[in-house]
Amino acid sequence: MATLVLDNGANSAKIGYSQEKVRVIPNCQFRSKTSRLKTFTANQLDEIKDPSGLFYILPFQKCFIFNVYICGGACSLLVSLQGYLVNWDVQRKVWDHLFGKEMFKVEFVDTSIIVTEPYFNFSSIQESMNEILFEEYQFQSALRINAGSLSAHHYFHTKPSELCCLVVDSGFSFTHIVPYCRSKKLKEGIRRINVGGKLLTNHLKEIISYRFVSECLIGAPRRVSVA
Repeated sequence: MATLVLDNGANSAKIGYSQEKVRVIPNCQFRSKTSRLKTFTANQLDEIKDPSGLFYILPFQKCFIFNVYICGGACSLLVSLQGYLVNWDVQRKVWDHLFGKEMFKVEFVDTSIIVTEPYFNFSSIQESMNEILFEEYQFQSALRINAGSLSAHHYFHTKPSELCCLVVDSGFSFTHIVPYCRSKKLKEGIRRINVGGKLLTNHLKEIISYRFVSECLIGAPRRVSVA
């Protein structure tokens, strides 16, 4: 019986069989701005020579439009939900690519899967994931678990004398600080910060974009001014 481990992150997926090397794959689809009929999934991006004209679609990000009425007038409210698996169409295509012949060639009947999920995941998302893993892919068994719980399990396994630990799980959309005691997650002590890799990357891009190049004298070598 083989065991496939899938760290299904909001930006990238880390996947591999136990006892084998892990592969890091983009957990998204790419489409061309000029020809939207052409779609690239996960690591198919490596086949593109010029990725400048592409945009990506994440399974963990989706926009919803709500019609609201304020003071007798109607308006549309755009809400973006991030950090939770809400775009199953994209996620199915990524998983089809990962589990298929091009990647891991999974024999579902003889394979168990361990897949990560966010803290305080919605029950509707959990039920949808169970349905897809068992009814569509037909895995032998499946375990949904927080990535931090796996880290805590490894810590207590390697240091059995320790009673407690604190796991800082910083992901794409937010960061969780989670206390564990005797391998048990203490839910009442969990804290969430809405700062993740996406926000930090965008902040770094803004810092770099607003740095300027100045010339002190005409014809002098360019000097980079760093604040």
